[in-house]
Amino acid sequence: MCYNRSMSTVIHRKDSDVRHHLTFNKNSAQTLRPKVLYAGELKRTKTWNEQPHSHKFCEILYVRSGEGIVYIDEETLEIKPGDLLVFNPQVMHYESGKELSLYFMGVTRIRLDGMEEDYLLENNVSPVLHAGSSALVIESLFEQLITEAERKLYYYDEISDSLVKIIINHILRILAYGDRSYFRTNDSYAQAKKYIDENYANIKTVDDVCRSMYISRYYLSHLFKEYSGMSPLKYIIIKRMEYAKELLRTTDLPICEIALKTGYVELNSFTKIFKKLENMTPYAYRVQSKKSGS
Repeated sequence: MCYNRSMSTVIHRKDSDVRHHLTFNKNSAQTLRPKVLYAGELKRTKTWNEQPHSHKFCEILYVRSGEGIVYIDEETLEIKPGDLLVFNPQVMHYESGKELSLYFMGVTRIRLDGMEEDYLLENNVSPVLHAGSSALVIESLFEQLITEAERKLYYYDEISDSLVKIIINHILRILAYGDRSYFRTNDSYAQAKKYIDENYANIKTVDDVCRSMYISRYYLSHLFKEYSGMSPLKYIIIKRMEYAKELLRTTDLPICEIALKTGYVELNSFTKIFKKLENMTPYAYRVQSKKSGS
């Protein structure tokens, strides 16, 4: 048996090149024993308009998809996928938006040092927090919570309270790291964006980007939605159309040749996408640009 003096932890086997023991020591300042009151899901809704309301307890929401606005005590804040909404007791609020999908839960017995019971945020902290790199974990925890509430198997109440405790601790971690960690640019996203910026005309599918970076399509989509608010495919299309507009303004190249230079073998596909984004054909854009002298 080996005794690690620095960690004051008994380890029954020594570390080696192929086996390493990671020890756990308390470094958090809070002891939480929250009680979940309810949990649920707002499925993807074309348009959603909640009525103004407040609670005697803390309510926590996670935005899965869509975009919208939350109104909090006469303040308006935008919300997007990966956002956490935390409403302290008696805070008047409501949400509205398009294609919104949300997880939500009501929680009581939150006791944090120096704060009123069931208060998770201080008064000067925004109730909209971006989950950042914790988004996938938090979404998975909410999914498990909903499953436990629906199935109600043995010990589901204890498991549910434990899941809520983990979610709250993730929120406290986000708050502890401060605003800088919410919006820190992910290196993988920066690399993927650079690859697209340099190769958008030659990229056949999004899988080309994934292969170049050795990441999954799912992870790439998550990165772009988190840091740019759009899918990788939409970003590729926007880069192509920006280049196409530049060529239409500054050259007399045939439109079919511009289509090829921007990555489209078929002129019809190029024209259709261009018209969808610009509300006019490439030819009409060229004529308008020449008239305006831009």
